[in-house]
Amino acid sequence: MRKKLSIFGGLLILVLCACIYVDQRYFFNPIAFTQDNVTPYHWSEYERPVTITYYELGTERKAYILEQENAVRKFLEEMKSSPPMQGSTATSEVEGALKLSCEGDTLLEVYFYEGYWEILRESDTMYKMTQDLQGLIETL
Repeated sequence: MRKKLSIFGGLLILVLCACIYVDQRYFFNPIAFTQDNVTPYHWSEYERPVTITYYELGTERKAYILEQENAVRKFLEEMKSSPPMQGSTATSEVEGALKLSCEGDTLLEVYFYEGYWEILRESDTMYKMTQDLQGLIETL
């Protein structure tokens, strides 16, 4: 009986240590993570720290860097909630660009137009710019 409790306790400690390790090293939880167009890679590709760099491409070019984890998560959630626009092509000039990166690797590149945005690696799908996403961009 004592041996079984020792084995159970050891396994419990091992699982707890693994959960803490994953939580400290990776941006996403492997259980709750879902791959989609905004986060197309395996959850383990998103190692901390994850940053978003937004480039404003107006008359005065500026770059804004989001390093706070909550701000990055909010930005990604708003992008994921944007509905796709079917049969659209780019008809306006690029207003901004976004790069999601971690440890020097670029994981996502996006162009923002007036009223919509597109992911560079899949140029056939446009996404509608939601009010919340527009608000996040304006607060940068």
